Amino acid sequence: MRRLVFYVLGLAILIAIAVWLADRPGNVEIQWGDYLITTSVAVLVLIIAILAVVVAILYRGWIWLKKGPGRWRKSLHQNRRERGYESLTRGLVALAAGDSSEARRYARRADDMLDRPPLTLLLSAQAAQLDGDDKAATETFEAMLERPETEFLGLRGLMVEALRRGDYEAAREYARRAHQLRPDAAWAAEALFELETRDGDWQAAQRTLESAVDRRAVGKPVSKRRRAVVLVERARAALKDLKRSEAIKFAREAHAEAPELVPAAILLADLLVDEQKFRPAAKTLEQTWAVDPHPDLAKAYRRAARDEDAIATYRRMEKLVKAAPNSVESHVASARAALDAGLTGEARRHLDDAAKIEMSHRIAQLYVALEEKEGNDDAAQEWLRKAADADVDKGWQCERCGHVADTWAPVCPHCGTFDSLAWTKPHAVAPAVTGRALTPLAS
Repeated sequence: MRRLVFYVLGLAILIAIAVWLADRPGNVEIQWGDYLITTSVAVLVLIIAILAVVVAILYRGWIWLKKGPGRWRKSLHQNRRERGYESLTRGLVALAAGDSSEARRYARRADDMLDRPPLTLLLSAQAAQLDGDDKAATETFEAMLERPETEFLGLRGLMVEALRRGDYEAAREYARRAHQLRPDAAWAAEALFELETRDGDWQAAQRTLESAVDRRAVGKPVSKRRRAVVLVERARAALKDLKRSEAIKFAREAHAEAPELVPAAILLADLLVDEQKFRPAAKTLEQTWAVDPHPDLAKAYRRAARDEDAIATYRRMEKLVKAAPNSVESHVASARAALDAGLTGEARRHLDDAAKIEMSHRIAQLYVALEEKEGNDDAAQEWLRKAADADVDKGWQCERCGHVADTWAPVCPHCGTFDSLAWTKPHAVAPAVTGRALTPLAS
């Protein structure tokens, strides 16, 4: 619309000039040497206009000729870039399809056409990884360290290669450098934290975790649990060094961060019991029991009972039933205490309640003890047979590799994964992928 307005306006101006000249006829004489040129004003204006058009055309033609070689070079460069990115795309497709030879071929072609940009380096490294050529992959990742735009991904690739070799010290150094380079990158913080916990460097792990939280690379719910586990280990280390006040401080912080963490509650309670602070110890265990009942908590709860007799201990265990009435652990703990106190009727009641929730080898064994205490040998034999066929009891199993541990540990003793031991019935776990994982293009 704007162009139309300007066109009409320009046309009107030209018409107005033409009319103005027509209304004012006259002649123009030009004396040039021995020549005298006489013409009308209108013809002179027309000649000037034609000359202006010719000059403009000649000027544009000269500009076109001057810029022609540059346009030609630019066109060739553009075509080369397009072919290079086409090769890069085909290489990525071949990589996704698992065709390492095709991926390498397209990587070389893209490298020639694109003058070794970051993506061709990464494609070459991933193709080498897929082909099992660790030496070539490492060399390519090391070359990426020389470019600021690829240094971060190069560190990641070198870390992965170090982990495959089992060189955890080198992997930790690469992860540390990557975390320093990009503190906001989640993978770098995660990797460094995992490697520090694997080495048992809990103080460094806590610093890394807090740095990741500050940069929002790790969410708060996850960080609170991890910090609690780290603090448990720092408390244990302080206790080993006979720094009891420091151990209690760390244990309190761990319990406050994650009240559901059973080892934290047990550690804090045991430390308080050692200082004759039985009531605070019991309160700590009761708080965790209400969230996550566990047999080890019941054992610690008994230790917090001073020198109570068996009847008083049973009454104390009843508090756990009130805290978690629908938990099988509550009834099992009370049943054990009732058996120790000779209260077979109460023991049977709690065992029946536990059996309604689940039947396991442990519960069947308690029934055996109950029947033997009451002199029912036939019933005890029957429960022995049932115990042999009952489900296995829960235990500490790694959710990553399936390893079953005797006790809880912050790191799986088999695969080294942090906080992977869960209290559950042992079951088959799909093996972790051990193939050649490819470094992502971005993080």
